[in-house]
Amino acid sequence: MRLLVDDKDLQLLLEKKRDLIGNKVTIDMIIAGVSFMLSVITADYGVMLGVSGVIWKTIFFMIGVYYCAKRIYQMRKNEYTHETLYNDIKKLDEIQHNHSLVIIKNTFGEDIDNYLVYFDERWECKLFLNYKTQVYNDEQNIINNVSSDLRINPELIHCNYIASKIQEKYSYSHKENRIYNHRLYEVRIDQFDNEMKKNDFKKDKKHYYWMTMDQMQNDSEIQKKNLDVIDFVKEVGK
Repeated sequence: MRLLVDDKDLQLLLEKKRDLIGNKVTIDMIIAGVSFMLSVITADYGVMLGVSGVIWKTIFFMIGVYYCAKRIYQMRKNEYTHETLYNDIKKLDEIQHNHSLVIIKNTFGEDIDNYLVYFDERWECKLFLNYKTQVYNDEQNIINNVSSDLRINPELIHCNYIASKIQEKYSYSHKENRIYNHRLYEVRIDQFDNEMKKNDFKKDKKHYYWMTMDQMQNDSEIQKKNLDVIDFVKEVGK
């Protein structure tokens, strides 16, 4: 998983948490307290202010116990581990969406420069297949989704990671600028059914099209809403 964190925000976080990162000072204090108790145990105390040495030794020893217990409590209460710091840094992440983009080429025909896209109702635009990125087993998740969407046996689907890129773009479905981490995958399908061999077809009410890069770049809606993704695919040579 990639994070996009502003350097100033990170510096401010580390400045705020500097006294909590690590427990070295507290541990040193506990060691000092234990050393004090050991010195009390080995020391001989005479009668002072009419009080026997045994009572003074007990008092001093109990003070040492209280001191150590208090420091241990503070250490546990204020524990700030590397995991806590990592979670705080993750909260600074400016990436709002992690999406996996899927490119599928027309390998059943002579022209393998055609790519599979679908019409997205929310964006009102033709897009590459895409799914929310999974932290674990993202490739298998893509295979499962492609299998479900196109009604293809998952054993006929192969998925390979290509590259990733952070992009800031306007989301037409949410009407605001958003930062995306796009992971690009190439999916190969061993066998296409006859329906998928048409220039455009429908699967489960979703409309799919085979388009070349030139056709996508000349499409007015793609130019307006998704040209940066097309450029990303061309950039990695796919």
